Amino acid sequence: MKRAIALKGRTDSGKTYTISKVYELLKAKYPPIEEEDFKIAVDIRVILIIKGFKIGIESQGDPDSRLENSLNLFIKKECDVIVCATRTRGQTVEAVEKLSKFDYEIKWLEQNYVKPVEQDKNNLAMAKDIIKEIEAIILKK
Repeated sequence: MKRAIALKGRTDSGKTYTISKVYELLKAKYPPIEEEDFKIAVDIRVILIIKGFKIGIESQGDPDSRLENSLNLFIKKECDVIVCATRTRGQTVEAVEKLSKFDYEIKWLEQNYVKPVEQDKNNLAMAKDIIKEIEAIILKK
C-alpha cells in the first residue's frame, strides 16, 4: 500500500519550512537523486526518485492553493509516498483524505506553533521524523 504523510498545522506553524527541510535532507542523504522539479516560488512541488521509489512532496497546504492539483499529479505519476502540508481542518484535510480512494494509507502528523526562537529546532526535528517514516517505507519495499 502507498503512504501519504500529511503535516497539519495552523497558519505560521512552520509546515512549509519543515517540508522544505525534508526535501533538502533527502537530497543530501541520497545522492544522486532523480528529480522531477516543479518548484514554484517559496513553496516546493517536486517528485524525488530514490532507488526507484517515487516520493511526491508539496509544501503548499493553504486553502485554495494548488494542493489538490499536486495530489492529483502525484497520483498520476504513481508516487509511492506523498508528503504534504495541510491546515488542521477543512478543504486541505478533505483533499488529503481523498487519497484513501487511491489506496494511500494516510499518516497525520501535527506541526504545533512554537516561539520563533524554538521554531528552527522544532521544524528540523519534525523533518527528521518524516524522513524516518519515508525510510521505513523504503526499507519494506
